[in-house]
Amino acid sequence: MNEGRKSKSVSKQRIGELNCRVVRTDSLPWLRRQFNTNTHYFKDIRVHRNSVMYRGAALNLHKYRLRASSCPDIYRNSMTTLAKENEEKWYSELVDLLKGMMDFSMFLELHFLFLSLSTILLFTWFIVPYFYLAEHLTRNSYTESDAANLLSIIGITNTIGMIGLGWAGDQPWMSVSKTYTWCLVACGVATILMSILTPYYNLLMVVSAAFGLFFASNFSFTPVILVELIPLERFTTAYGLSLLCQGIGNLLGPPLAGWIFDVTNSWDLSFCMAGGWIIISGFLVGLIPYTKNRKIWGKGPIEMEREKDSIA
Repeated sequence: MNEGRKSKSVSKQRIGELNCRVVRTDSLPWLRRQFNTNTHYFKDIRVHRNSVMYRGAALNLHKYRLRASSCPDIYRNSMTTLAKENEEKWYSELVDLLKGMMDFSMFLELHFLFLSLSTILLFTWFIVPYFYLAEHLTRNSYTESDAANLLSIIGITNTIGMIGLGWAGDQPWMSVSKTYTWCLVACGVATILMSILTPYYNLLMVVSAAFGLFFASNFSFTPVILVELIPLERFTTAYGLSLLCQGIGNLLGPPLAGWIFDVTNSWDLSFCMAGGWIIISGFLVGLIPYTKNRKIWGKGPIEMEREKDSIA
C-alpha cells in the first residue's frame, strides 16, 4: 500500500512538472504568441480541395491511390484502381502532360482572351524604352552615362512598384482590374512623353520613374486577375499561357521598332506608337469588369462555372 501511494505521488509530481513546462499561449501577449513555437499555426487554415496541401490530394493521383488511402477511403480505392493502373501504358502520364501543355481552350473565353491580347500588346511595345532609350538619347546630344542613369531609374522604380503594388493588390478595397487598367494607361503616356520631353533631362527622369513604377503593375496584378478568371487548379496552365503571350510580344517588339526606325530614321515614332499600343492594352483589361465572361466559340460552361458545378 505504501509503495502504491509513493508511486502515485511521484507520478503526480511528474505530471505537475510537465504541466509547468507547457506554455499556455492564451495568457501570452499577442506579439509573443506570434513567435512562440508551441502553437498550431495551420490548425484552422482553409485549403482548396484540389490544393497540394489538402490532406486528400494524394488520393487524386492515379499512381498512389491505393497506397495513400486510409481505412475510411478504401471503399473508393478498390481493386478496380489497380486493374486500371495495370492497363495504363508507360507513356500515359507523358501524354496527359502534353495534353495539358497544349490545352488552349481558355483562349475561347472572352475575359481570358482580353487579358491575353493585352499582354501581347504590352510586351510587344514596352521593350522600346528598355532597348532603344539609350540610343535615342545619344542621338540627341546626351552622353551614355545620362542614358544609363535613366535606365537605372526605371529599374529602381520598377522594383519599388512590384512591392508597393503587390501589397496594394492584396487589400480588400483594391479593384485590381481597374487599377491595372489605369497603370497601363499611365505607362503608355509616360512612353509617349519620353519622345516629347527629350530636350528636358529632369523631366525625362520623372517620366522614366513613372514608366518603371506603372509597368510593375503587370508583375503584381496579372496573377491576381488570373485567379479571378480561372479556377485555382487551372492556374498553372493559365499562367503558362500568359507567359507564352509575353514571349510572343518580346519576339515581335524589337524588330518591329527597329523597322520603324529604319523607315523614319528617328526613334520618335517608335516611342509614340509604343505608348499608344500600351494604352490600348490597358483599355482591353478595362473591358473585363464591365463585360460578362462567356465562351466566344463553342458551347459549354466557362472554367469558373465548371468548378462551381463540380463542387456542388
